[in-house]
Amino acid sequence: MNDQRNWLERLGEKIPGYGGYVQKERRRDIDKLHREHLADRLRSLKQTLNDVVRELTDGRRLMEVGPVDRAAKKVDMVENRVRYASYGYGGFFDVVKIEEAQLDRLYQFDLALVEKVEAIERHGRELSGKGATAEGLKQAAAELERAVDDLNRSFDERHRVINDFRADDTPGQPLFGA
Repeated sequence: MNDQRNWLERLGEKIPGYGGYVQKERRRDIDKLHREHLADRLRSLKQTLNDVVRELTDGRRLMEVGPVDRAAKKVDMVENRVRYASYGYGGFFDVVKIEEAQLDRLYQFDLALVEKVEAIERHGRELSGKGATAEGLKQAAAELERAVDDLNRSFDERHRVINDFRADDTPGQPLFGA
């Protein structure tokens, strides 16, 4: 792979615009890998929630399954959304059109998504630990749902910003609200 990269770098030096093309493709690949990593973490959490539902069912605590199941369905929906979102963003990742400051803002946004997934994982662990009481379980499931909704809204904003990006956007303008 290193030999190939060196070859590509050498080619990029000799063909005008080719280096930018390669850089754009790498950004798309990195974006896809980032989203798949987040989705894998959410999928792992779904297993934890399914285990809680199974324990509740086995313990004949069927009335308590609802909040956990609802939270699991939200996690599932967001996991699929993150995993299968389009990642071309041609206008956004075109190197000629995007400034480094704008790209840095996207990376900051992506870091926030990671932190939100970490919060969801934390709430999932708390939920599985609060299964002793119906009220504790209900409260933990509600907190998990709020965290998932927060991630979903953030992903909406990320998607909107990338899809609304225009080549004629003012250089240096922040991508996200200050």
